[in-house]
Amino acid sequence: MQRHNFEGRFLSKLSKIDRKDIESFLGHLVREKNFLEVIFNSLADGIVVLRPSLEVMYTNDAALELLNLTNRRRIIGERISELVPQAEFRDLVARFAIQREPVSGIQLEMPVQPPRWVDVSIIPLDADAGQVAGSVIMVLRDATQAREMEEGRRRAERASAFATLAAGLAHEIKNPLNSLQIHAQLLQRALRDPHSRGKKIDWPRLAQSSDIIVDEIRRLSRVVNEFLTAVRPTRPLIQRGNINTHMERIVAMMRPEAEERGIALRVVLDHEIPPVDFDPAQMTQAVVNLLKNAFEAVSGRPDPTVELRTRLDEASFIIRIADNGPGIPEDHLRRILEPYFTTKETGTGLGLAIVSRIVEEHGGRLDMASKPGEGTAVSMIFPLETRPVRLLETATSPAAD
Repeated sequence: MQRHNFEGRFLSKLSKIDRKDIESFLGHLVREKNFLEVIFNSLADGIVVLRPSLEVMYTNDAALELLNLTNRRRIIGERISELVPQAEFRDLVARFAIQREPVSGIQLEMPVQPPRWVDVSIIPLDADAGQVAGSVIMVLRDATQAREMEEGRRRAERASAFATLAAGLAHEIKNPLNSLQIHAQLLQRALRDPHSRGKKIDWPRLAQSSDIIVDEIRRLSRVVNEFLTAVRPTRPLIQRGNINTHMERIVAMMRPEAEERGIALRVVLDHEIPPVDFDPAQMTQAVVNLLKNAFEAVSGRPDPTVELRTRLDEASFIIRIADNGPGIPEDHLRRILEPYFTTKETGTGLGLAIVSRIVEEHGGRLDMASKPGEGTAVSMIFPLETRPVRLLETATSPAAD
């Protein structure tokens, strides 16, 4: 039964109802209203009831506290967007006023001291007959503690990751330092030992020691540079461009190395990928790193093959590098992205960590699949800003005879 019809019939019969019955009915309504207010004010979540025009009809105590409002009477009838001096809150309400779609779990920082984060959800109710829009319920939840716990968890993860990196760096530095010390002492002994002055100097041995010292210094420099690349936060210098053209440049740069190693480097490009945003230097670093890993994986294998493929997905584009190397055991695959984990004799274990960081800074994710004896495939999956529109199959396929 429609509400306005009930109200009309009730008012038309009001003069026929006994006064005591009216008083009893109104008393019951008041008690029921007070009971509901007690319930709503006992809730930890804030509740704000809005008219279709987004003016405040009702608010409980928790909502007043979370929105930093003081006088309940003054806010009744006021537009909710004018009561809270927070730009993101006003933008959220403005977008809802246009779209009239449910909003859930939007966290906003309120301009109070100490800082408070509020989780905002907006629920539109069905419109009454004859109305374009219905009333609105806004639910507010204090997310400050949850956010602080999440930030604490992230700090703990960063500290743990830093400890792992520091331990790995110390291990990587220790070996070349030991070698440097040994060969530096050999040089020092040969040049300063008074007992050796009358003897013939072993120049080939000294030359070998000096070569080893230079090589170990280069190794230390590479370890430190890769460490800094892995841990130093860098914001991508985004440019819009053709990702396939960029892949072709990288392949042209890497093909001579592949040919020298006797590796077949195949390229399959999806030319329906639209122009995308990426950092050319970082993308080059990531792809070259993966190609070098693939080259090393197939070295010494029969018919060594590496494939670079781009592909357009529904809401993303994918760069996939696959090889027909020996594959990665499952226990190693689980740890492959850990800093300083490596199965190579000369590897630092930071290459894939650097690739993973680059992909994450582009808003993407790294996916790895490998089977022992069959090879490994690494996919970098990046989001598209807009959903792609593919050409019709009839337009892309060869014409029928």
